[in-house]
Amino acid sequence: MADSPNYEELLKRLEDTERRLAKTERNAQIARDYVEISNLHGRYNHLCLGHSWDKIVDELFAQKTPGIKVEIVESGVFHGLDGARRVFVDMLGKLYHYDGNCAIHELTTPIIQVQKDMNTAKGMWFHVGFNTFLDPVKGVIPIWQVIKYNHIFVKEDGQWKFWDYRAHLLIRSSFEKGWVDEPVIQGSAIQGARPADAPVPDEPTSFHEPYSGRHGNHSGLPMPPEYVDLDTF
Repeated sequence: MADSPNYEELLKRLEDTERRLAKTERNAQIARDYVEISNLHGRYNHLCLGHSWDKIVDELFAQKTPGIKVEIVESGVFHGLDGARRVFVDMLGKLYHYDGNCAIHELTTPIIQVQKDMNTAKGMWFHVGFNTFLDPVKGVIPIWQVIKYNHIFVKEDGQWKFWDYRAHLLIRSSFEKGWVDEPVIQGSAIQGARPADAPVPDEPTSFHEPYSGRHGNHSGLPMPPEYVDLDTF
């Protein structure tokens, strides 16, 4: 019969088991965070189609964490919950309030990176949209739209919320001409036909580099969030 392990060996085994258990629990939490952040963004896209702009602000954005920012294409950066409401309710809610409006926003190519504090995360997606545009001459027309979502999320009371929301335009083109001949239809701001009446941003647009069609290659910026090896924390 083999000798029974001594105290030092038992202690070493226990410490090793505790390390492996902690790693397993951390990995399980990261996997759950990935699912919950994906669900948060998916819920956002469903609410866009249903024009539930108030719900986007009240249910999907952090309510207690300072530092909220919202930036959609080249319409500037808005701060705080009030800024988010100005964007989604006062700007988008009015801009897309017309008969025949459609905003089907598909999500693809997710990269979600939980940060070392386990309380914030960065995420990037492509959004491919089958949308409409209210042309002043033709009326409602179908358009293609591709946006690169580039967000920071925060966990608030155990739930993931939008904290720094960025949507960078790649293309917005008509079905007739396509994105090579018409990469951006009628400008790219979300201010509507009367920009002077649109909410004023708190700071200028931080990044705006849409696809230019036949005129050169796109840089692919902004780049996705950097990999964080959470096993080292």
